[in-house]
Amino acid sequence: MNLCIDIGNTRIKIGIFDNGTMIHNDAFYTKSEKEVDDLIKKHKITQAISSSTRKSVSAFEKRVKSHVSLIRLNHKTSIPIENMYLTPKTLGKDRLAVVIGCTKVYPNRNCLVIDAGTCITYDIVTSDKRYLGGNISPGLRMRAKAMDTMTSTLPLVEPVYNIDYIGKSTTTAMQNGVVYGTLLEIESLIAMIKQDIGDINVIITGGDAPFFANLLKTKIFVNSFLVLEGLDATINYAI
Repeated sequence: MNLCIDIGNTRIKIGIFDNGTMIHNDAFYTKSEKEVDDLIKKHKITQAISSSTRKSVSAFEKRVKSHVSLIRLNHKTSIPIENMYLTPKTLGKDRLAVVIGCTKVYPNRNCLVIDAGTCITYDIVTSDKRYLGGNISPGLRMRAKAMDTMTSTLPLVEPVYNIDYIGKSTTTAMQNGVVYGTLLEIESLIAMIKQDIGDINVIITGGDAPFFANLLKTKIFVNSFLVLEGLDATINYAI
């Protein structure tokens, strides 16, 4: 059994895989040593892999490593795709894992993955497993916060979708700037990519994925487990 660990800035997500199929998943802030021990024993974990946005190794990873071998995904890890990013050392490990996950879940397809969280990341992997790179832009709340903190009079607004795209107040004008600006950015990038490389699957993940899924005109897939799927594909390839 493979234990795949996706460590974010606050929460940890895990997936347990049996021959490529996820049989258990969970998300939490922390687990006690006993809880980790019980998890390893209950699911008969034989190997583990982690992707982390944190610089230091988490207590969860350390405890897992005391039981089984653990790979911490980095730019030197053997991966089942060709990475064409010019600065692989600076590439977010979650971004790398998510495109590997695409090649597992959507094989032989060009894929654009949009991770809509604090930042919005766009990553492209081709049908022949070449990771081309992608873009990073501010997420919804970061855009709203920037207007508040970088001006003296604009308030902090909550990103809300208004049917009328023309703001009739400062609040709705800011909300429209944030929400419609982001939607137009996403739709325009999708159109540019399709014009350049042809038909492509668009997959959205991240905390704001449900918000965008209902608003985008382009057909999209929502998948919350691509990082975990990518980690499973990687550990099976690397070992």
